[in-house]
Amino acid sequence: MQLNIIFFFVLILQLLRLTTTNLLIPGIMTEKVDLMPKSQEYLGFLQSSLNKTEVEVRLKCLENVDIEFEAEVVIRSSPCAKEFIVDKMRFSQVSNLLQFYFENDNKIPPGYDYDKILYYRSKPQRFSCLNSVGDHFLEQIPKFGMKVYNVTPFNQLPSLEPRSRRANDQFPGINGQSIDGGAKDSLTSWHPIQTLPVDAIYLLILRITITKFSADDTKNHTIEAEVQWRGPYGYLSAIDYPLLHFYGFMCIFYTLMALAWLIVCLKHWKDLLRVQFWIGAVIMIGMIEKAVFYAEYSNMNQTGKSVEGLLELAELTSCLKRTMAHVLVIIVSVGFGVVKPRLGSTLNQVIAVGMLYFIFCAIEGLTRVSKQTTEAVKEKQIAKMPLALLEICIAWWVFSSLISTMRALRLRRNE
Repeated sequence: MQLNIIFFFVLILQLLRLTTTNLLIPGIMTEKVDLMPKSQEYLGFLQSSLNKTEVEVRLKCLENVDIEFEAEVVIRSSPCAKEFIVDKMRFSQVSNLLQFYFENDNKIPPGYDYDKILYYRSKPQRFSCLNSVGDHFLEQIPKFGMKVYNVTPFNQLPSLEPRSRRANDQFPGINGQSIDGGAKDSLTSWHPIQTLPVDAIYLLILRITITKFSADDTKNHTIEAEVQWRGPYGYLSAIDYPLLHFYGFMCIFYTLMALAWLIVCLKHWKDLLRVQFWIGAVIMIGMIEKAVFYAEYSNMNQTGKSVEGLLELAELTSCLKRTMAHVLVIIVSVGFGVVKPRLGSTLNQVIAVGMLYFIFCAIEGLTRVSKQTTEAVKEKQIAKMPLALLEICIAWWVFSSLISTMRALRLRRNE
């Protein structure tokens, strides 16, 4: 089999590794709240959502106790995903960022330059945990949609021009109805508090205020707050949903590539080397990798929750595929089976580089999917550095070896 055919398939495998995955944003988010007398807690839930995504808020009493609390929700949008991430600079200016966003419908923190947001604030709703263990739904009857607010930075005075409180003509479809036209309103299992009108980054802030707590009660009590973001196509966020189709397409693509490689191998079965079998193994591992990714994204889209360890398994499978692809590129570039019948001492070097690459790749991949994209930026950058340096060394090794191999082929008149 010719060198260019082998190198072509290995190059495709190298290009396919350029896609990366981050930690999936869950469609169902859960937080526990410790109840204390006369306390007030703010919880924040960040999500990138598609148009017509329905948002449901559930509050679950875990114990049968004589405690009453009041719940209120604010949902606001932003064109900048990083705005809702607390950093030291803004935290020093706004002592409680969640409270700031909750109470200011016409203000944004300094450093951002936009003039309109979508804003919604529910009416306070009171709940009791006495003889009422289980789910409680935060509902608004009658329902009303999100409004468009003009905003100004926090360190500037508001504009003297009248604010636009509602602009439905800019966002058609703001009607507070359910995805299926209101049919779900009659079902007790699904109680959306709001339907999001446009694709955007949204922050949902839940404020819980304790209104009744026995002074004689010294035990610790908690409630569970759950927010569900159900989009028109499932629970996947607007950022993650396109990847569901991408991994489905990649499963089909790897299957077709495996068939193409099988046909090529059958055509040249008399000239097969071990390298050809290893290329087939890499393609099979790639099929498994994309299938695992697709299973994780499909499960998240259907259930709203991730299967523990499945994304990490997919990353390790991807690292194994990438390692084997790099090793094959090195072996092909040094001319194994073409100008070199044996690798000799080069084999030990290839094995050492392959082991280092798998270790660095696993560290980088697991770090990337272990935390949110906006968190631990420095840790992720540090994890990428050893892998990037090693890839530079491999690239230099491959190209220098290719030059030597092509020179040897010209000398043998066997281009």
